[in-house]
Order: sequence, then structure tokens, then C-alpha cells
Amino acid sequence: MKESGSSTSERMLETAGRLFADRAFDSVSTREIAAAASVNLSAISYHFHNKEGLYRAVFEKIVRDLKPVRVSLALVLENQLAAASEDRKAYAETVTLFVSRLVDSAISPVTRWRMRLIKREIEMPTDCFQIIMEGHINVIHDLLGILVSKISGESPTSENVRLEAMSILAICLQYALNEEMVKARMGWTDIGPREIERIKTSMAEMVLRSLNLGDYIDRVRIE
Repeated sequence: MKESGSSTSERMLETAGRLFADRAFDSVSTREIAAAASVNLSAISYHFHNKEGLYRAVFEKIVRDLKPVRVSLALVLENQLAAASEDRKAYAETVTLFVSRLVDSAISPVTRWRMRLIKREIEMPTDCFQIIMEGHINVIHDLLGILVSKISGESPTSENVRLEAMSILAICLQYALNEEMVKARMGWTDIGPREIERIKTSMAEMVLRSLNLGDYIDRVRIE
């Protein structure tokens, strides 16, 4: 059966994304991408015009792939905060669920090459920096701002809330963005299900304390 154009382009995006995540843009050739994706070199020009177009399309794919994460986190706030009212324990449960899903989404084996590439783009920004910022990171930061604002009573646009939300985001993403350092320092050979659960618990407890909800650590369940 002949493969569809969309299947071919998706395979090239996945292959190119993994290669770009492991090595710098200039170190990956279109010939190497084509060979790894089992396509003719001309297919890259046909679907993406050039290597720059392919690189941009990879980031657009990452934003699309991570949409379920953004939707899931938004639903946590929509469903949990309305019911929480001024209940501090309910706030603690919301924070725990939000952090757990955020860490899961970042450190899942499915998303790891995406996080490595995001890290590379953050450290050495190109035109694609705005794609990932506007399409994903800003959305997560805004959602965290809403959560912090609800708990603190400050405006979600205040500098204090935005900084605290950024600190929480950075803490939750650090294990995905610095995987090799984490494994080296923790003596882990891999970050599997057990390690992910330990990370989620540690992150949830740290964030609860930062939001003055530390009294509820032993009264909420990490999912």
C-alpha cells in the first residue's frame, strides 16, 4: 500500500526532531534525516522547502503534540478551582494534581526528545523560540498564574504571581530539561516509573510549601 503524504511528512518530522534534539541544527544534514526517515532527499524539499522549514515544522509539531497537556491542565483548573472556593485543602489537592500532570507530561518517555529539543532552543534561540513560547510555555505559565493568584489573592498579572508561577514551572520542568544531570546526581540509570513517582511527590511537596499549603502535604494524594 502506498504511504500517504501526511504519513511521510510525520515520519520525517519525528525523525528530524529526534536528531535535532541530540545534536545542534548545523550538525544534522538533510541527507542524514532523509536516510534515517527512509525517504528520498527530495522529499524534504517537497514537504518543507529546506532544512530551516523542516526545523520550524518540528516545533509546530511539538506544539500540536503537547496540546492534550495544555487541555488537561486547563481542565484541572476549570473543574477543581470552581469547587475549591476558599477551601485550603481543596487548593492543595488542585496544586498536587496540576503539578503531577505537568511533571508527567514533561518527563514521560514519549515527550523526552521534545523536551531536549525545547531545552536546546531555549539555550540557543532561533526564530522557533517564539513558536514554543507562544504555543506552549506561555500557556502553562498563564495557567499556573491563575492557580497561584487564586491561592494568594493577588492579581494573576502581578509581578509576584508571575515570578512565583515561573519558579514553579522551572522546578517542574528541571528534571526533563536536565535528565542526565539528575541521573548522575541521584545514581539512577534511568528515569522510569518509580523515579517519576518520586519526582512527582518531591515536586508536589515543594510547591505546596512554597504556596503556604505545606500543612496539607500528608492529607492529599499524589496521582
